[in-house]
Amino acid sequence: MPHAYATYFDSGYLARGLALIESLRAHGDDAPVWVMALDEAARNFLDDAALPGVHVMTVADLEASIPGLYPLKAERSRMEYYFTTTPLLVRWVMDQYGDSATSVIYLDSDLYFFDDPQIVLDAMGDGSIGIIEHRYQPHLEKRLAKYGRFNVGWVGFAADARGKACLDWWGERTLEWCRDTPEPGRYADQGYLDAFPDKFDGVTILSSTGLNLAPWNTAGHRLAQGSAGVTVDGDPLVFFHFHGLKRAKNWWVTSQLVYGAGTNSLLRDHVYLPYVRRIEALGALVEASPFIPHTAVAARGTGLRGMLFRAQRGAIKALAIVTRGAIRAG
Repeated sequence: MPHAYATYFDSGYLARGLALIESLRAHGDDAPVWVMALDEAARNFLDDAALPGVHVMTVADLEASIPGLYPLKAERSRMEYYFTTTPLLVRWVMDQYGDSATSVIYLDSDLYFFDDPQIVLDAMGDGSIGIIEHRYQPHLEKRLAKYGRFNVGWVGFAADARGKACLDWWGERTLEWCRDTPEPGRYADQGYLDAFPDKFDGVTILSSTGLNLAPWNTAGHRLAQGSAGVTVDGDPLVFFHFHGLKRAKNWWVTSQLVYGAGTNSLLRDHVYLPYVRRIEALGALVEASPFIPHTAVAARGTGLRGMLFRAQRGAIKALAIVTRGAIRAG
């Protein structure tokens, strides 16, 4: 077994998680996918679906094997607790295979592959740790630097001494501190990635612009439609990070405007639209199942911070619809 994937999602994100897995399979990647189901509905659905190569586990499985994890549930928000588990999940999956796995890759559940996932693995070369920069636009760097240089959406670890050392260090850090509010030098599970290149040997920064294209960096790249699909500065679009894509009644609203980026016809019709239609179709399957879907993860942000965030999102939704930065549902 050359590699395995690890991800997590709740029933509210089931359609996106299924789309992620489907996109891996569609491009020839049959590697095992370990899903940590974050609520009972998601677990029951996945158990019943019995998707080939998909292994389902729960947070309780981690809590049973990692001393000190469960008590943190009382002092961290639900999202912070899930962020805490990211490196612990990857290490747990790695341990299931002993010496038979060469690498384990963590994937955010809102990723979607448009090309062969092996391209990303090949980009690691002989490295033991693979990370990808946010590639923030210059006008965003100062404001968003607090969230870290690297994005946690795709992080790969070889099952060797260097990969395990880095992974264990990361897990120790999230157990110590993992908050959804940035502090100098750290933010949730993501901010710790900034330390990887300086602290560990074997770190590869994956540089292709077709990896982890996302709302915060699309404006800095030249997208084109080629015979084999979308290209990004000449590189194939391997996977897109659909961060912040929200359903607002009859619309799917992108987060492009949150990052000051427009949505041109190529991005809209050849990236967002295929994904939206796929998660709609998968969402219909989820809703038709005997397991009632619900969103286990509460809205992020409380008090004045939460009110301001939601007000901003409301304004952006309205503007996105007017400027064609949204896609009509159905």
